[in-house]
Amino acid sequence: MKQYRLGFIGCGHMGMSIARGALNRGLLKAEEIAVFDPSETIRKNCAELGFAVCGSEAELAEAAHVVLLAVTPQVVDSVLPKLNGLDIDCLLSIVAALSMQHIRDLAGDIPVIRVMPNTPLMVSCGATALCHTDDVPAEDLAFVRSMFEALGVVRDIPESQMNNIIAVHGSTPAYFYYFLNSILKDVIRRGVDPETARTLLVQTMIGSGKLLEAEPDKPLEDFVASVCSKGGTTIEAIRVFEAEDLDSMVERADEKCINRAIELSK
Repeated sequence: MKQYRLGFIGCGHMGMSIARGALNRGLLKAEEIAVFDPSETIRKNCAELGFAVCGSEAELAEAAHVVLLAVTPQVVDSVLPKLNGLDIDCLLSIVAALSMQHIRDLAGDIPVIRVMPNTPLMVSCGATALCHTDDVPAEDLAFVRSMFEALGVVRDIPESQMNNIIAVHGSTPAYFYYFLNSILKDVIRRGVDPETARTLLVQTMIGSGKLLEAEPDKPLEDFVASVCSKGGTTIEAIRVFEAEDLDSMVERADEKCINRAIELSK
């Protein structure tokens, strides 16, 4: 038996959100979590929460049943070889564009679960895509899925779609923020109070999302049409987006995003 149920190699914002989510939903107790992180500040914060703090990646991996890899893509190739040959029951990776085969090439032939969460997970409204190797024990898979379901929604996908799915939920929070910021800057320039504009804009985004959630089978085009009264104001704005070919712009942006994910996975 391993000493800890879940161990984090790297525990930045996303890792800490997962840990807190597991605690808040009663999936784990603090004493069931262990952490290794090179940051003294993170180690201190984790210790204050009651997590065990390990002195190395290897110590963490040997002590934890599920090892959660949450380092940056830039350092992952230096971390994974340190795990090779260790007694690892299951490795859970949230590292963007890191394939399961790449993990096994460097860390050994171990059970791997790969997930791609997004930043709204930090407020328990995340969206997570998941895939795994065939040898992952059913109990571990159920545990991992329950952690991310406690922080939002989860969908299983084939790993071949992991790079494409980044354009669905991984990078799109930034798309939304960029578009909203463009709106905000424009209306402020027109004299609208910044605090009022931002408050109404944020609530509109939240409310629009809830409407989409409430009617999952309704085509998105119908939602657009429901706001665009014939001869009204909104249709004039939509016509500008159509004339400027917003669909093609999004397609080009997605292509760049996905191609970069493919590059990082090599």
